[in-house]
Amino acid sequence: MIQRYRVLGKVVTGGQDDLQAALGAAYARKERVLCECRRHEELPLYISHRHDRYVLARWPGSGARHATACDHYEAPDFLTGMAQVRGNAVIDDEASGETTLKLAFPLSRGAARLAPAALTNDKPTVKSSGQKLSMRGLLHVLWDRAELTHWHPKMAGKRSWFVVRRALLEGAASCKAKQETLSHVLFVPETFRLEDKEDLRARRRAALERVYRSRDELMVVVGEIKEIAQAHGAERIVLRHVGDMPFVMDPDMARRFHKRFAGELALWQAQGNQGHLVVAGSFARRRQGTFDLIEVALMPVTGEWLPYESSDEQYLIAKSVAEKRRFVKGMRVNLDASTPIASLVLKDTGEDATAIHIHDGDTEANEPLEALLAGEGVTHMVWKEGEPLPPRGSWRRTGDTPPDCAAA
Repeated sequence: MIQRYRVLGKVVTGGQDDLQAALGAAYARKERVLCECRRHEELPLYISHRHDRYVLARWPGSGARHATACDHYEAPDFLTGMAQVRGNAVIDDEASGETTLKLAFPLSRGAARLAPAALTNDKPTVKSSGQKLSMRGLLHVLWDRAELTHWHPKMAGKRSWFVVRRALLEGAASCKAKQETLSHVLFVPETFRLEDKEDLRARRRAALERVYRSRDELMVVVGEIKEIAQAHGAERIVLRHVGDMPFVMDPDMARRFHKRFAGELALWQAQGNQGHLVVAGSFARRRQGTFDLIEVALMPVTGEWLPYESSDEQYLIAKSVAEKRRFVKGMRVNLDASTPIASLVLKDTGEDATAIHIHDGDTEANEPLEALLAGEGVTHMVWKEGEPLPPRGSWRRTGDTPPDCAAA
């Protein structure tokens, strides 16, 4: 469908050249934009200004109210780990459009400088609770806010690290954590270009001012792992685009790292050059100039930067991409592995989206799964490898604006 927005009382389509000018005028006047995907419902969007352009984002908590064919549609929270943290660890301010995140890990060390590093999900009380976000929870929330969980066939071949980085920073711009703007403590490496090497180093140094200023201050890095290498008894995590900035793990942390993340590392290695491994971690700077990881989470993603938890889920995503389906990937956030969530939600199955739940052979009827499958607002399908995906459907509901073209 063609996106239409009401900006300062005028309807503008998403592809029009004057959309940016209209958004700029609305931004200056602090006016909200309305999405026109449903004719008889007001669906506000807020405007942010990042990287010399204006970006529209859905109003907190409104994603499931948009038409399934709309770019701003979001799967209902009950299908994913967002239901557990929304209103607790993730607090949306509907008046301002800002989101406060409560973190289960510190952003400064203080007297705990010599405490051993922690790995996310080592703490069962944090893992199973929605009161604060673990490092994995923060990574999943950021990925979701950046809409890197969304896929449309038109995105094929266009989602580079440059695009991923920009989306993450835009998603973090309206978030606060521990009374600070999240983007001030978030480091996402820029795409490396040899001809810009010195400028990149200067900008990186400025971005890392917090940890250069004090060895007790922490920041959070989100990047792609290039390699994990041995280094004089310790191990180094080397990220793409910042190969001269390794993150060091002492032998004890390295041992626990490989034990805790054996599954994620195996999935990454099985993909070869077809996928990526994303790391999120809090880090501090040593006196010697190297960087220590404190709390860590890993997330395997496909070549399209879509997260997955198992080989079955990776196959489901690959099948959906190959068949040019439109979907949203479900994120676990803080939930443990035994709690069922929808793997993805197909947006192209008609007036109701379809939640896909993977049948992995060990799946048995149980109360949490039955409750999830009984959730309203979407159609449900329990899927296993070898079965077809549900067919595409036309989007048309009485009183709603029909799409201008068939769903891809």
